[in-house]
Amino acid sequence: MTQYHFLDESGDPGFNDSASSSKYFALAMVQLAEHAPLNELVKVRQLLHLSTSFELKYYKTTPRQKEIFFKTIRPVSFRVRAVVINKEHLAKSYHSMRGQDIMAEFISRLILRASPLDIAHDILIIDGATHPLLKATRIQLSAECRRVRRTRPFGKIVSGESKRDDCLQLADMIAGAIRQYVMEGQDDYYKLFADKVVDLWLVK
Repeated sequence: MTQYHFLDESGDPGFNDSASSSKYFALAMVQLAEHAPLNELVKVRQLLHLSTSFELKYYKTTPRQKEIFFKTIRPVSFRVRAVVINKEHLAKSYHSMRGQDIMAEFISRLILRASPLDIAHDILIIDGATHPLLKATRIQLSAECRRVRRTRPFGKIVSGESKRDDCLQLADMIAGAIRQYVMEGQDDYYKLFADKVVDLWLVK
């Protein structure tokens, strides 16, 4: 049965000298059996008296909103694979790479850490992915699959828009909580879904 994997990022994948460039970059891929609105997110918006179309994003929500969100999604059946990268410890060769190429590489490597029994002929939906990022990811993943002699895990890799997609909003919230947990040691939110995390890869 086809599974759906929703991928979002937290932080900045590239290297630059601006103060806004983040030291830590995270990717979270959330696996769900269906691509459909989540009743639990409807409940979250109701509990918080938010609009039915309100977009839930980790770094735009208050601590109270985060707590209610992560407690309310507990019944949702999903699995998480994530990577958190300390960019200061990456090889110098990465410093000249474009952000989208760094993303494509770590998306591919994160995917191939999973067993072929866990991801096979599935669909990957990347939040806000541009055409160049999708192309780079497909090329990188295909090359890695050929190198390790593995069948490509995804039948489709497409872009999605979190504003209209509960599943991508879930991925955003998960990515933000994992990055904060690794970066600051704050596990208040992470521990509410830690049992659903099947792979947390730390590149540091």
